[in-house]
Amino acid sequence: MKIIIAGAGKVGYMIAKHLMVHNDVSIIDKNEDAIKKIEENLDVLAICGDIENPHTYLSVDSETDLFIGVTDSDEVNMVASLIIDKITKVGKKIIRLKNSFFADDLVKERLGINDFVIPAFEAAQPFKYIVDFPIVRNVKSFDYTKALLISIKIPSDFESTIISSLTKELNHKLITIGIERKGEFYIPNEEDMVNPDDLIYFYAYPKAIKELENKIYPEDDERYNLRNCVIFGANNLGLEIAKVLIKKDLNIQIVDKDLKKCEKANLILKDKVTVIKSTYDSDHMLESDGIKPDIFITASQNDEFNITKCMEAKEYNIHKVIAINNDIAYSKLMRNLGLEVVRGEKINAFYSILEKIESSKIVIKRQFCGGEGILMLRKIFAKSDLIGSSPKISSKIESMGIFFIQRDNEILPFNTVESFLENDLILVIGKDENRKTLSDWIHQI
Repeated sequence: MKIIIAGAGKVGYMIAKHLMVHNDVSIIDKNEDAIKKIEENLDVLAICGDIENPHTYLSVDSETDLFIGVTDSDEVNMVASLIIDKITKVGKKIIRLKNSFFADDLVKERLGINDFVIPAFEAAQPFKYIVDFPIVRNVKSFDYTKALLISIKIPSDFESTIISSLTKELNHKLITIGIERKGEFYIPNEEDMVNPDDLIYFYAYPKAIKELENKIYPEDDERYNLRNCVIFGANNLGLEIAKVLIKKDLNIQIVDKDLKKCEKANLILKDKVTVIKSTYDSDHMLESDGIKPDIFITASQNDEFNITKCMEAKEYNIHKVIAINNDIAYSKLMRNLGLEVVRGEKINAFYSILEKIESSKIVIKRQFCGGEGILMLRKIFAKSDLIGSSPKISSKIESMGIFFIQRDNEILPFNTVESFLENDLILVIGKDENRKTLSDWIHQI
């Protein structure tokens, strides 16, 4: 594909680096240092110029498959999406927004934009499951199904057992799709072991998730009783997280040392949370006469700060300690330290845009475990040529992952189904290193 990226900041750089392998990528920014870094490190066309100036685009081809606007300004991204239509014929446009006000169908239609990405809002959505599944870590949802992609940290005192033994009573309602053990990620089979301190990834229906939680942690475990929450950071993401948790009837404190951010939080959240202007002093917060937190969230844009404060919070035996991850380089370190990790705005923008590029109305894609694992889902619609045909898979493709068919609220091994039916969902789980091959297969099957 021919791709133009407006914005050479961290998100633009990551997208260009990922897409340049199989595509013809151009990236535009007026920041000379950012453009120089890209010229030195990436195999893309780097254009130094004003994104809002039509003359900047004169060197691009007359046809472009994809335009991506990821500057830090909503207005610049929208203006650029208009300019590009005057310069080149564009197949698809995706832009990042900070303000959800602009993300409506009218704006999308008038600007000819195919997809919006709103990182703060999207990054906050996993928190809506925090009370429903208190043992579970990051949660991802999908169109076409109620099943969820989740992870669970196995406790240190857990007795090692075979995966099939752990999940045998949940057959066809839950599948094990990944294990991260001592910093290494792999796709397991049913005879692999579940060991203490493993981080296990599952694809499962909500009822099965509840049953699985009770298998791993006793029903009387204090982790099931989450009432009080402290959020460090009254930035956009901190406010979006608070909005989600308010609906879960939690007692919430949000802390920031910036008075203006605190005032903004009070205005937006309308006194539904306690906003505290304070330095980020974990000792003071956790020993105060206020609420004793069951949930501790660091929502700053500094990963080292988030790690430090979360490690301090763990010393107080807080049930859920969650670190927002802003830089992919820190993702594995956070997980290795035993922290619950949720994508921050920039990483969320990066993965959301990639998922939108590689997804369609037929195929949905999600990455997990810091991008090392990939799950793809394809729905078989009423007029599909696949209906009535037999599922087939080559030994080469089969060696790259695990394959299932989801039908009538059951998840069935791929090779046990005689023929495809309308509304079946084809599931493919593999490593990101095999992403392109697996993506080609699920689209072409």
